Amino acid sequence: MEMSVNGGQGEAKIAVDVPVPARRLVCLRSGDYLGVEGRPVEVQVDLCRRGDGSFNIVGLPGKSTRESRDRIRAAIRNSGFRFPTLKILVNLAPAARQKEGAGFDLAIALGILIASGSVRAPGLEERLGGMGFLGELGLQGEVRPVRGALLVADCLAGRGAGEQVFALENSAEAVLIGGLDVFGVEHLRQAVDVLRGERGPTIPPRENSACEAVPDYAEVVGQEATKRAFLLAAAGRHNILLSGPPGIGKTMLARRLGGILPRLSREEAVETLRIRSAAEGETGCELSRIPPFRSPHHTVSHSGMVGGGSRPAPGEVSRAHRGVLFLDELPEFSRRTLEALREPIEERQITIGRASGVVTFPSDFLLVAAMNPCPCGYLGHPRRPCTCGPRQVKSYSRKISGPLADRLDLHCRVAAIEPGSWLEPGAISPGLDSITLCRQVASARERQSRRWGGTLLNSAISASSLLEAGRFTPDSLAVLRRVSTPMALSGRGFVRALRVARTVADLSGSQDVGEEDILEALSYRASVDGLGES
Repeated sequence: MEMSVNGGQGEAKIAVDVPVPARRLVCLRSGDYLGVEGRPVEVQVDLCRRGDGSFNIVGLPGKSTRESRDRIRAAIRNSGFRFPTLKILVNLAPAARQKEGAGFDLAIALGILIASGSVRAPGLEERLGGMGFLGELGLQGEVRPVRGALLVADCLAGRGAGEQVFALENSAEAVLIGGLDVFGVEHLRQAVDVLRGERGPTIPPRENSACEAVPDYAEVVGQEATKRAFLLAAAGRHNILLSGPPGIGKTMLARRLGGILPRLSREEAVETLRIRSAAEGETGCELSRIPPFRSPHHTVSHSGMVGGGSRPAPGEVSRAHRGVLFLDELPEFSRRTLEALREPIEERQITIGRASGVVTFPSDFLLVAAMNPCPCGYLGHPRRPCTCGPRQVKSYSRKISGPLADRLDLHCRVAAIEPGSWLEPGAISPGLDSITLCRQVASARERQSRRWGGTLLNSAISASSLLEAGRFTPDSLAVLRRVSTPMALSGRGFVRALRVARTVADLSGSQDVGEEDILEALSYRASVDGLGES
């Protein structure tokens, strides 16, 4: 029981001893996650009068979970409650699975308070069956956020936990599941108030409808041919490689791609948030409709790119899911890292096996890569001479393997522009802007949706479906058949050329794919000579 005392800081509650039975067992729901999937965990708290006052946690707890005993003891005492001088045994079920993280602290502390009789309320134990708890405790009883809150909330909701008590900073994630009463708490005392029915659910925040700033293609002048390539990439979700000397706008063009991609649906935005929730250091994530844009440095490790670790975490290819993965200075990435991209490009997911289990991460991204034509960067520049020898140039291009180059649908050489021409009034027209390009992308994707159904785009359609329903004219197929041999197109390259040609026709509003569409698609595969050759 508790006694209320008036002091200088107002009314405070002091815990006193309450009679408890010889043995008391309380069960609460919590969880952790592996990969991007939540896993339910039942926290069983057993108090026994006959014992030495020990406090043990079993059920394969990880290091951070084992250390929670001292945190929980201090948090309970510093929150004004009496820590029971009984034998305490906590089991994290199922016991055969390793548990990681400090997210079980809140459930364990509340279980101890309920089992010891410090927290009582009518119908409390029946109510616990439909509740979930997640949060780390500080020594003063504060409840801290943890990673993976969205994953745990979704998992517990699927198992009937309609009320969930989370750290306040995690509550914004949990309410995104929908149909839940989420209680955001900042202190252990507030969590106790929830159990007593003295604290209501957190009000769901309104979704931020303000437009996030994305740079405009109107700011890039004189690169209309490259903008056309990006238009194709966005319309059909085709991977693109830019090659050209330094300082001509390759990075500027890539960073503006998000401005012409369609905004994510709510389901897609939640899907990307699940990945962010599981990623290292991401807590309290907010829902964003802007497609992700990831630009890892070329020194990124293999596991940093594709994911990994003793407890697998998502890498850059997964954090770019539903968005753009931009690799600047492509040949500077390690060969092992680049070759690991082949699976996620083809399968749109990546599977990682570790001792802790096998995890599959989604990785459906649009790859944008940029590179210089040679080590010095000035091969083919109209004003600056190249200082590289033929052997250096060939060795540089070999850093991109043939199989990887074959998976890049659009090879685009970006031309150098005289900087002084920008200052002459009317010399260069503003060109295509993001609003215009965005409308064209939306129209082309609508045609693809009507043709293939759902959200399928041309880049995901098989060769048989393309030839059956893609409406290629006999003349267009004859051109492709005639040119494929001199260009040494592989079977994969042949199919990808068909996909790009179908997107070219969609952008022009044509039902049929004609010769001009095929020739434009093939021009993008021939624009970077020698790439990937041995």
